[in-house]
Amino acid sequence: MLRRFLPLCIGLVAALGTPAGRLSAVAAPRLRRDKSAFAPALSVRSGTTQGRSVPPNWTERMKPYRVMANIYYVGTVDLSSFLVTSPQGHVLIDTGVEENADAVLDNIRALGFDVKDIRVILTTQAHYDHVGAHARLKKESGARVLVSAFDAPLVSAGGEGDYLFGPEYHFLLNKTEATEKDGEVVKIGPIALTSHLTPGHTKGTTTWTMTVKDSAGQERKVVFLGSTTVNPGTKLVKNEKYPAIEADYKHAFEVEKALPCEVFLAAHASAFGGPEKSAAAAAGKGDAVFVDPQGCRAAIDRSEKAFLAELEKQRAAGSK
Repeated sequence: MLRRFLPLCIGLVAALGTPAGRLSAVAAPRLRRDKSAFAPALSVRSGTTQGRSVPPNWTERMKPYRVMANIYYVGTVDLSSFLVTSPQGHVLIDTGVEENADAVLDNIRALGFDVKDIRVILTTQAHYDHVGAHARLKKESGARVLVSAFDAPLVSAGGEGDYLFGPEYHFLLNKTEATEKDGEVVKIGPIALTSHLTPGHTKGTTTWTMTVKDSAGQERKVVFLGSTTVNPGTKLVKNEKYPAIEADYKHAFEVEKALPCEVFLAAHASAFGGPEKSAAAAAGKGDAVFVDPQGCRAAIDRSEKAFLAELEKQRAAGSK
C-alpha cells in the first residue's frame, strides 16, 4: 500500500469569544505543580490510523524543554506542541496527531505543571497532525478549544469538508467554544497572544505573536509561523472548493514578512531547527540559540518561492 505522508506544515490558529481586539480569560487561583517524573522515551517506528501512515518522528517521544521565558516545547520529535504558562493559567498551542496525546500530557507533567491548569487550547491549522489530540487534551484539562472562524467548521466536523484531504485524514470531533478574528488577542494573566490570519494552507491558518524577555532580560518578539506550505495535490488555479486560495496565500506571505520576528517557532520542529537548538541550549548556550531572525525570514522566503513555482507550473499546465 502506498504510504502518504503530509509534508512540512507550519501553522497556528484561535481565540476567545469576547469583543474584537482583546480577549481575556477569567483569572484562576495560583496553579498547582505536578511532580510526576518524565516518562521514558518511546520510539514508534510507524503508525497507521484510518488508512493513513505517519512518519516515525511524528510520534517519537522526546524530553520537553524550555524555549524562552514561559514558552515550553511539549511535543514529539517533529510535531510541535507549545505550552505557554502563567500563574493564572496556561495556553497549549497544537496537540499533534491523536496518538500523541499521552506524550504531550506526560511532557507537561514532567515539567511540573498540572494539565488541569490549561485554560485554552489553540490550533495552528485544522489538519489532523496538529489538532488530532485536541479532544483528548480537552477532556483531560477541561480547557476551552478556541479556533479561527474560518477553521472552526473543520475542527468541529473532525476534518470533514477539507478542500484537499479526504476521510483518511479525519480526526476526532472537537466542539469549538469560540472563534477569533484577525488581530484579536488571547489573554490569560500576563500571556498575550495576538492572532494574524495567514490563510491558504487551510482557510483559517493563523500566525501567533507574543513578546517575552530572554534570560538576559531583553525583550524578544516571538512568532509562531502559520503554515504556507503547498501540500501535494493542492489546486492553486481554478480551485472550485477554494476560489480565493491564490490570493489568500499571497496575503499570508505579506503578513508574515511584515512581522517583527526574532524567535520563530512552527508546527513542525524541523522547520525551526528545534532538536538542534534545544541540544545547543542544553549544552550551555542557553535560550540565545532560539534568537534567529535570519532563519525566520529564510523560512518564509523558501516557502514563498516554492508557492510561486507551483503556481507558475499550474498556470502553464492550464494554458496548454
